[in-house]
Amino acid sequence: MIKTPHLIGLDARDDLYGMLPSSIRSGLRARLKGIGFCASDPVLAGEWKDALGRILGWLSPLAHNMIKWQSERSFEQQNLMPKTNVLLLQTLFFANKEKTEAAITELLVGLNYIWRFEREMTAKALFECANFNGFIKSTKT
Repeated sequence: MIKTPHLIGLDARDDLYGMLPSSIRSGLRARLKGIGFCASDPVLAGEWKDALGRILGWLSPLAHNMIKWQSERSFEQQNLMPKTNVLLLQTLFFANKEKTEAAITELLVGLNYIWRFEREMTAKALFECANFNGFIKSTKT
């Protein structure tokens, strides 16, 4: 979504937001409330990218395992083939809910900053390019 935001429609974004637990939505609203900040600090953007990498480093495998466990569980229930599954221990099922939701909220705040940063840097580059082209044209006349 960050790299190609134009490919994700507003309805899809609303659907994704709606799938978040209400506690994450309220935490996210509180963290982003009144943020009219300029996201043009490359050092802060780098720190956010590092932090997001660390969060995703432990959160992604658990989330992928959760999806895998859920699909296996659904298959087992449909076919009435009970089987013990150690995979459940490697999911978010037993995770500390508050800590996990705080990490997801932090991840979304960081993604918001990175998205704003990249959007502002792109706009700045386009503006500078347009000004440079205008400068070249005005010097030729």
